[in-house]
Amino acid sequence: MTVSFNVDVIETAVAEARAKGNGKSTKFEQSFDIAVNFRKKELDVSKPENRFNQEVVLPNRMYPPVKVCAFGDGEFADKALEAGVERVVGREEIPKIGEEKKERKLLAKTFDFFISAVDAMSLVGRYLGQALGPRGKMPRPFPPQADLSAVVDQYQRTVRIRMRNTPTFHVKVGHVRMSDREIADNIATVLGFVDSKGIIDRVGRVLVKTTMGPPVDVSIER
Repeated sequence: MTVSFNVDVIETAVAEARAKGNGKSTKFEQSFDIAVNFRKKELDVSKPENRFNQEVVLPNRMYPPVKVCAFGDGEFADKALEAGVERVVGREEIPKIGEEKKERKLLAKTFDFFISAVDAMSLVGRYLGQALGPRGKMPRPFPPQADLSAVVDQYQRTVRIRMRNTPTFHVKVGHVRMSDREIADNIATVLGFVDSKGIIDRVGRVLVKTTMGPPVDVSIER
């Protein structure tokens, strides 16, 4: 995805949002989020083509690391653990989790992304599809020889952008441990995604804020 937005201008907005958020007393480290608001009269979200649920790979990793779960056994499971997944669910365990509504919902909620061995996909679809599908979290299948380290690394830079019934979406783009430039680059990539959809000219406002801070307008300049 080619980014053609003025990152310097975006970085200025990020710095302002950071400064305004620094005065807030919190017991946790804050994240940076953006809201992209479209003009209602120009984007009819009742039309399927104007709604989306897609993964976008950002240039910079965020903190804290996203949680990845893998389905599979043997060599695949070993490589998944080496790659840094937080949990591996074996093929025999999948039906047990799937038969317990509370357990499958907890699994879907706990992890951000899922990967699966090819031979485990049918079980995942059968027993966990009802929990993972609606959340857009169905796993991608991989053969044992796949480079799972590269896959997990990419997920550490991946966000899911969802827009459904209202012409706006919110997405995390950074953390206070990141530099203003890194966050600005991530925002520019999200705007590049919107541009690739052909709807950037229908954006009304873009706002960036820390978790507890007030929103700051981001100027969309090429």
